Formats: sequence, C-alpha cells, structure tokens
Amino acid sequence: MQVLNNTSPTFFPFNSSRTTSKNPTVNVARDTLNQAGTNSQNKSQTLFDAVFVNKRKVPQLQATGPLATFRTADAISLLTQRFQSQKLPLVDNLDKKESFTLARLRQLDDLSDSLKELEQTVSNLLVDNVLNPKSAVSTRFREVLAAAGKNGPLDSFDVRPIRLSQTAELASDVKDPSEKLGLAGTFSVNGVSVTVVATDSLVTIRDKINFGEDINKNGSLELSEDVNGNGILEILRVSNSEFGEGVFIKEDVNANGEIDPSEDTNSNGRLDGGTSDNNVLALIRDNRLVLISLAGGSNTIDLDEENYVLLDLGFFEIDGKDQKVQKEIQLNDLIRPENLVVQPQTAIVEVDGNFFSSDSNIVSGAIEDTALLLQQVSETASKITIFIDAPTFFAQVKTLFNQFNDSISKVNDLLKGSKTFESDGDIQDIRNELTEEPQKRARVLAERNRIIDDFRGRPGNPQATGISITDTEKQSQQEVAVTSIVQAIQRGLNFPSQNGDEDLLKRLSSIGIRTLTDNTIALDETEFERGLEKNTQEVFDLFTNPETGILPLLAEQLENIVREGRGDLALKQNEVVIQSGTPSLLAENFRKFTENSNLEATVQTLIAVA
Repeated sequence: MQVLNNTSPTFFPFNSSRTTSKNPTVNVARDTLNQAGTNSQNKSQTLFDAVFVNKRKVPQLQATGPLATFRTADAISLLTQRFQSQKLPLVDNLDKKESFTLARLRQLDDLSDSLKELEQTVSNLLVDNVLNPKSAVSTRFREVLAAAGKNGPLDSFDVRPIRLSQTAELASDVKDPSEKLGLAGTFSVNGVSVTVVATDSLVTIRDKINFGEDINKNGSLELSEDVNGNGILEILRVSNSEFGEGVFIKEDVNANGEIDPSEDTNSNGRLDGGTSDNNVLALIRDNRLVLISLAGGSNTIDLDEENYVLLDLGFFEIDGKDQKVQKEIQLNDLIRPENLVVQPQTAIVEVDGNFFSSDSNIVSGAIEDTALLLQQVSETASKITIFIDAPTFFAQVKTLFNQFNDSISKVNDLLKGSKTFESDGDIQDIRNELTEEPQKRARVLAERNRIIDDFRGRPGNPQATGISITDTEKQSQQEVAVTSIVQAIQRGLNFPSQNGDEDLLKRLSSIGIRTLTDNTIALDETEFERGLEKNTQEVFDLFTNPETGILPLLAEQLENIVREGRGDLALKQNEVVIQSGTPSLLAENFRKFTENSNLEATVQTLIAVA
C-alpha cells in the first residue's frame, strides 16, 4: 500500500468546485466511482477506498476506560507516524529536489514569457482602429488621406480640400533670450495668470507659460518637506557605516505639523498653470517669444495685463486713443516683411458636393466612421474608396492565434506531456481561464455554422467565420486528476479489479488532455475572407465585443494570470520555491524516527503503569 501514497498530490475530491465535464461518458464514470458504495465486495470501491484515506474501512474500537482510550489513540498515532517515516522517498520527495525545482521554474518562466507576449499583442489590438477589417485608399494621397473605421461604408467618395486649418500665433519683439529683462508684474494667457519678476528672461517666461507651478518640469507636485515622498512628516536617520556618513533629517522644518509644498503656491493641492491649463505652447524662435495656440482653428489667444510687461515685450502696442491693444501685425523683416501674427482659421473640405469644416486638418463626420486628413488645397477632387482589407486583418488575427496557440500548447504540455506539472490543478485553472469564456462565442458560432453546413449540403456558407476550436471536448482538471491517479495505481501495483470493472477504467483513461493542440484555435483563410465580405460585423464583433469578444475576455484573464508579483503564475512560482525549501528527507525521517521512539517508550511506560 506504500505505492498508493505516492499518487499525485494534485488529486481533487469529487465534490471539488472546479469545472465538471459535459461529456456523458465521463459523468457515468464519475457516478460509478461515487455511488458504487453499498456492496463491500465491489472491487472498484475497494480500490478507491484504499486510495482515499478518509474512506478506508477500519474496525470499530471499543474503549473500556480513559486509559484504554488513551492507549488506542496512541497506537493509531504510532502506526500512522511509523508508516509515514517508512514511505518510499524516491517519488514523495521529488518536488524537493533542486534539479526538479529548477526545471519547474524554467517551465513557468517560459509559460510566463509566452503569455506576456500574448498579452501585449491583445493590448495592441484593442487600441482603437488597430484591429479593423476596413481600409481606405486615396487617388491623390498627397492632398488627402482617409482612415476608415469598422462602420465605414463600403463605397467611393469625391473629396476636395478647399482650405487648410491654422492655429493662432503671436510673437514678441526681438530680445536676448537669456538677458534679465528687469520687468515685474502679472499677465494672463487665456485667463491663466503668469507672474514675472525682475530677474526673468524670455527663457524663464517661456517656462512659466509652459509649466506654471511645475518648477522642476517633472509633471508632479513636489513637497519640499517630505524628503522621502511617503506623505508623512518624520525624522529620517541613517547611521554612519562603512558605506558612508550618517544622515539626520527633520522633515517638519517649521514645526507646524503640516507638509509644506514648494510648488503649490496657492495651496490647492495641484499644479496650476502651464500648457494644460492655458492651451498655449510657448517657444523661442529667432530671439522672439512665440505663443502657439493648441485650441484649434476657431480659437484666438487672449492676452491681458494690468501693468506693462506684455507692452514691453512687444505683444501689445498703443493705439491712437492712447490705449493698449494686442498687436495684429508683427513684422519679422523690414526688407522682406512677413507678419508673424497668425490668425486662426478652420479647415474646409467638399465631399460629394457637401461642405464640412473642422478646427484641425483632420475632418470627421463628412463620411460615416471615417477620418479625412487634409494635406494640401486642391482644385481637383480625390477619389476615396473604402473596402474590406482581408489580408491585413487576416495577418493580425493569425499573429494573435499563433501566439495564443503557442501558450495553450505550453500549458497542455505542462499538464500532460511534462511530468513536472502533470494534472496540476493551478495550471489547469490557467488553461480554463484562457479557453472557456474567451472561446465561448467562437464555439457557439462554429456549432451554428456546422448545422447550417449540414442543411445546405454544399460549401459556401455565407455565415461562416473561418474560426474553429480544435478538440473542444476536453475535461477540466478534476477529470484529468482521476485519470492520473488511475494511471499511477496501474503503474504501481497489479490492479485489483482488472478482471472486473474494465469498462470503468476504459472510460477513465479516455478523458483528459491528449494532445498539445487541444483547445487551440484553427483559422481557415478562405472561409475567413468570405466571412469578412458577407458577415463583416459579426466577425469583427467576435473579436471586439466588450462582453463576449475574444480580445476583451483574453485581456481580462491575462491581466490576472501574468500580473507582476500577484498573478496566478507568480503565486505558482512562489509555491514551487516554498515547497523546495522544506527540510531534507534525511532530517525529516530522523525527526520521525525520534518521535516514534519517544512514542513507543511512552506507550510502554503507560502499559507498565496500567
């Protein structure tokens, strides 16, 4: 019976919460194992009662008093401990051997790399319009381009750019960019205040316009007193050591009990000002401070001040009424003058005789779910044609499925081909997460199309998608574990019921993962292209539907599986490392021998006293 105790520790009881089989044959086998119970001569029951310790038959014990009860309990404990100490160590301690542990970790790392690559591909394809069955082409691509979305109409359009957009620009007088200007005061750009001090130059004013309170330009609010950035005022101490001198820092410098910020001048807990607030980009061009609007072709740059900073910089001038007004003309050269002040204007495009405008040179809404990029004004219309781009879409899907199938094959290999994780429940859970929900819609469509093909009796099903799942009738790890334990028993001893319930064994050994291609995804290019042409929306929805689509469901599962430090694979790796760190076999057996000796001596003493 020692061999029975060397069966896989990943066996799960029949009342496990893990997914059960939908195969009737498997369920019959399971019911046979669970319900064979009443006949004590049933050989299958005898076998499995020997495997499951909690079901083994033992004679009833009758104790006549406290001492007898104590002696009975000790005797059972003694037998159990002695049995444990005498077990064959070759298999029981295999998972604690260093080479075995390293092999398991290498396999988990390999699977992790494969799944992370799959996760990146899924993430890239989920970006808007990356995975798109439709494309657009222009006959005059130097003048206008088009990008069609999944709902773009399969048609051709005449498109003519009439006017390109331009954003507002303002320029100062020529100044030495690094010279201290000696100006002091406050002005506003699109309502956002900028404070100037006497030591400022064009460069520092530029930075104040672009970054506001973000003095160090790192995009985060710096708290001067919170040295280590943990949000707590404390005293930091580092003792002197061979690596350097000690440090003593009291973060609450002014002892007011509050973290005093260095960049938050108005104490509102955020970085104020800068390009994100004023929608303007400031730069130095030809020794001038130039302001460029980022608000599109229908918005001006509004400047205002109550002092003379902008007037001294050259953005303002004095009109005939002795009033400060914003310049409309700023010439760059008296010999070949060019006005540096640019007035905003919107883009205008003609599509099939209708006119559309936009704040930028990207025009949306002129053609359904299609963006037009205007590059050059033209007197001649371009022909924009939207079509099904099957080769590109097929290549993207093929890359996705190749990576998915590679990962599933690695999981299948761990569960069946490799002896390191054979029938491992955690690995099977990962397999289920990758295949059950993400493949569910594809299986439904494949079954629907199979029924349609049966009725049609000929090829060319217009609803075909070209996507199918290989060997779908495979069971969860619970059934795989049953198969594994039966095989382990067969390898370890002459099977007691081999002349009896052979049908049971046949059913058990027929289930589980049989090939590395189980639950991989097959792609028929001809059917796939037909599906894109005839059934575009359904094929696209198969991949992108937020509730049933392959990509969203895979993304959700992969995030849980490969999450750094806390994902399913990370937890499995930690489990392998922890298991390998248990005491050595000799030390453990020595401890058990000592416990047995002490127990025997105790029992003998009690018997003598009794």
